[in-house]
Amino acid sequence: MRKNIITIIILAMCLINIVLSAVLIFVMVPTANKSIALINKVAQIIDLELESPDDSIANIAVSDIETYLIDERLTLILAKSDSEDHYAVLYLSLSLNKTHKDYLELQPLISQYENNMKEIVSDEFAKYTIDEARTMKDKIREQVTIRIQELFQSDFIINVSFGNIMFD
Repeated sequence: MRKNIITIIILAMCLINIVLSAVLIFVMVPTANKSIALINKVAQIIDLELESPDDSIANIAVSDIETYLIDERLTLILAKSDSEDHYAVLYLSLSLNKTHKDYLELQPLISQYENNMKEIVSDEFAKYTIDEARTMKDKIREQVTIRIQELFQSDFIINVSFGNIMFD
């Protein structure tokens, strides 16, 4: 008789264990699936950030880059840091991606928008004093590139260069 009661208790414990395991599975599996989906989304975002535009520029062959030089020398006024006016004098050139889908359509328009691009360069240099402009040429170049790309609504212009830059 004692063996039957112990057997019934063990059987009841096994059934309770099975029921609780089933409940645990039905509660935990949807939460785990949601967590996995979230982790996958974060991984995709990280992968997108790893593929930065700088990498795509590095993959362009030199033969696929055209340089467009604006012949006129630009004299740009800088922000005041003291009582004197300071200027930056430079030549502006653009690096164009000849394999870009917008190249054939937009390249002929560059000469028409030279004044707009000169104004963009002037605006960017006017934000900085002479000392800041000397140390932050790369940041100014990046901002000019971004604004010119916004002007053309395309990234077929991959870089802007300031040639023979002098500060006074």
